[in-house]
Amino acid sequence: MRNITQLLIGVVLLSSSSAFAQKEVPPDVKAADGVLVCATAADAKNYATLHRNGIRTAIEGEVDAKSCLIAKIAYVPGKQTERIEDKDTTYILTEILIVAVKTPYGLLRMRPNLAYTLMPVDEEKA
Repeated sequence: MRNITQLLIGVVLLSSSSAFAQKEVPPDVKAADGVLVCATAADAKNYATLHRNGIRTAIEGEVDAKSCLIAKIAYVPGKQTERIEDKDTTYILTEILIVAVKTPYGLLRMRPNLAYTLMPVDEEKA
């Protein structure tokens, strides 16, 4: 009887963990590797100041900062506030709601967390 109980508990745990690991993302959620995640808008601005004329290089090189880190996440973009000009790219300070983290098995859903990022703007040269 004890072995059957342990087996049932194991099956429930496995099925519940696989329910959280998903490969598909809803349309309003964006998933990406190498997203700058900062605790506050001021932290994101400070990251931009510290890496002036090299924001893209710092993010691609996964250079973390005191209150910011580069992560593999799924998020819902929110309110956009100010533009930050860099050497070759313009960024918009954006509020994001992190809803999942990427794992080797897919996306692991989590309780939504508010954060801030610098989103590159696609601008066409005149």
